[in-house]
Amino acid sequence: MLARDGRAQSTTIGEELGLSGNLVANRIRAMDAAGQMRVVAVSDFRIHGYRMLARIRLQVSGRAPLDVARELAARDHVLSVHITSGRYPVSCLYAFHNAREMIEAARDVSAGIGGVEDVDVELLNNVYRYIPAVGPLGA
Repeated sequence: MLARDGRAQSTTIGEELGLSGNLVANRIRAMDAAGQMRVVAVSDFRIHGYRMLARIRLQVSGRAPLDVARELAARDHVLSVHITSGRYPVSCLYAFHNAREMIEAARDVSAGIGGVEDVDVELLNNVYRYIPAVGPLGA
């Protein structure tokens, strides 16, 4: 229930589960103290004026893909960075306000990050499922 609505009240959760609000609150505190849960604020990219998403994949040569991924992850418009298998071992999800930003980012990635040999850009035309309440999964 908290994954659906992180602001749900203990009493509301208790009513749905047939438990008292105090019991639910105690269990939430215990899970938090044990490190079994954490509260994370995740913002929807559209709220910040981003209108376009693209997946940018990088072919890397002469440098560890993890180093390239870390450098890419430090950029403002990057939503997520992934180490993958295949020809393009680094992949990222980028958000843009407009097409010009997307073109500039693709050019900047290919010229501005050492070890990038090739760049593949895929514009996401339609997003059928986007769940901003999930994440971040790792540091």
